[in-house]
Amino acid sequence: MRKPLLLLCLLATTLCSYGQKKLTKFGHSAGEEMAFKDCDFDPGADIVCLFEESTVQFNLNGSVPMLETYIRRRFKVLKTSGVENANVKLTYYSKDGFEDINGVEGYVYNTGADGKIITTKMKGNEAFRKKIDGEYSELSFALPEVKVGSVYEYKYRVYRRTIGGIAPWRFQHSYPTLYSCCHLLIPEYFDFTYAVVRRQPMEVKADGSVNGAFYSMSNIPGIHDEPYMAGTNDFIQRVDFHLTRINPPGQASINVGTTWANIATDLQDNAYFGQQLRRNIKGTDSLNTALASCTTKKDKLIAIYQFVQQYMAWNGDNEIFSSDEGIKDAWAKKQGNSADINMILIDLLRDNDIEAYPILVSTRDNGSVQKGYPNLRQFNATMAAVKLDSTYLVMNASDKYNPYDLVPYDVQYTYGFIIDKKRSGWLTIYDDTKKERSFITVSLNLDNEGNLSGIGRAAYSDYARNLRLNDYRKKQLKDRLTLKGDIILNIDSLAVQNEAEWQKPLDVKIGCSGKAKRSGKYTLIPYDLFMGLGDNPFTADKRQTNINFGYLQDLQVTGYINLPQGYTVESLPKSMKMHLGDSSILFKRIFQKSSDTQLAFQLRIQHLRPEYTVREYEDIKAYYKKMYELLSERIVLKKM
Repeated sequence: MRKPLLLLCLLATTLCSYGQKKLTKFGHSAGEEMAFKDCDFDPGADIVCLFEESTVQFNLNGSVPMLETYIRRRFKVLKTSGVENANVKLTYYSKDGFEDINGVEGYVYNTGADGKIITTKMKGNEAFRKKIDGEYSELSFALPEVKVGSVYEYKYRVYRRTIGGIAPWRFQHSYPTLYSCCHLLIPEYFDFTYAVVRRQPMEVKADGSVNGAFYSMSNIPGIHDEPYMAGTNDFIQRVDFHLTRINPPGQASINVGTTWANIATDLQDNAYFGQQLRRNIKGTDSLNTALASCTTKKDKLIAIYQFVQQYMAWNGDNEIFSSDEGIKDAWAKKQGNSADINMILIDLLRDNDIEAYPILVSTRDNGSVQKGYPNLRQFNATMAAVKLDSTYLVMNASDKYNPYDLVPYDVQYTYGFIIDKKRSGWLTIYDDTKKERSFITVSLNLDNEGNLSGIGRAAYSDYARNLRLNDYRKKQLKDRLTLKGDIILNIDSLAVQNEAEWQKPLDVKIGCSGKAKRSGKYTLIPYDLFMGLGDNPFTADKRQTNINFGYLQDLQVTGYINLPQGYTVESLPKSMKMHLGDSSILFKRIFQKSSDTQLAFQLRIQHLRPEYTVREYEDIKAYYKKMYELLSERIVLKKM
């Protein structure tokens, strides 16, 4: 499982020179900022955040406790592509008035033709609100007159109807930041703990004037999508807060820290969660007919899962809770979010005496779950945990391609939390027997003119079946299998079988043609055929995130290359084995001349670990560099 960079200790260091300065007053410009041209710790960035600050405090005077957060950010635009960042969109949880944003103000500073700074103030009516869905709304505004060289800033306040729900402060964004700080001001009788995710120095100071603390970081590079990353949430440098106790003067302490048991209890009574599982979803005539022929629980499980999977249309939203109208409405409309669909699955399974429970999960793109930090916000979806004999199966019926017994690809090797009155608890989600399996055979023919033609057969199982079926239905499979580079081998035809038979490998018949590379008497023939690997994903000098392949992989290719009369083999790639230091990635190839007119080869690439830490990146990078060099080697033929 993942090993997140989670620190609970105080980390002290000296801030960079920028952080030691007093921040420029809001509404005022600074000459040195106008002269800023590039970010030395993140060169080439199109925009840089000069500084950002937040102050979090409680307002307990009204009838409803309120948490108020003041936020201010100041930017310098370095390239044209950075101008778009001045179109600001702030999303907030508006359901039942839980959260609101107001007090937006902004300024833009530009250098005029005379060298003087021109200040433009954002108008008060230039912020717009819109409802995104039943839970979230958006406040958007655009800073005026922003262009390359501009400095702009804005501030706003966030109001939340909560005592303990302090939002995490993120020091890191998609853009680099010179200085970021968060000032937490809390009543003296409130106790908080905090957790830090960081990869560089952070300063934490106690605030002597109040029961609070000050957190700051400097010179934070931007974080961007990297190949095979699980999601930025695991790696964004931030501080998370957690209310644990209230100590009223003269009274006994009140433990208010959320526990997983409390979360489970609350969800069981929640109108959009536990209460939905008490709805009476009636099966259709076609489902009842299918169930009538089932003789075992496993047969019933498969029939119900496949029915819900095909009957319900997913609206594209991963959610913990059902939609506002509930699962009965989603059932009637034949459409819903992931929670709607999986709660319907659970309801129908229970009606047929099959143990099924909702399980909270965090998908790969959302990040890993910290068991020691009880917080519902760590999860982003609800799936179904179904007990068959002594084994739990995790199912996601909103995925049209996933069979009942295959762990959904985006939660393989993660933790899930089952919600039930008697069985709430953690479940480790993994199945080492299922991999991305691709078995390919190919027969390639060369004629005297250097033309190539051939046929291939690919059998895709487990995760490979889902991936390639998805490619096929999106009309992307031909492009994936086409050989590109110094030699192009086009896919002329594809014939796909077993598309609807989930228990069988996806069977793909391939027809191809192309032109060999020739130089004088020599002809070059490729052997990296129909593999669909694409370009080397690990070429960046540095990496900030772990490498997460998601599942184990096994790719095998068996090939035959038929030669015309008059050609001899000048050289073959060397038969060899290569493995990563811990033998978790294996590369093996064998070449032989089976006759005067035929060459044969076998290639196998295996990944036996799903994840590598960022500290192992250099090893992975070096291995992949060598592997792609080996794959680019050619069979050299000589025309007599």
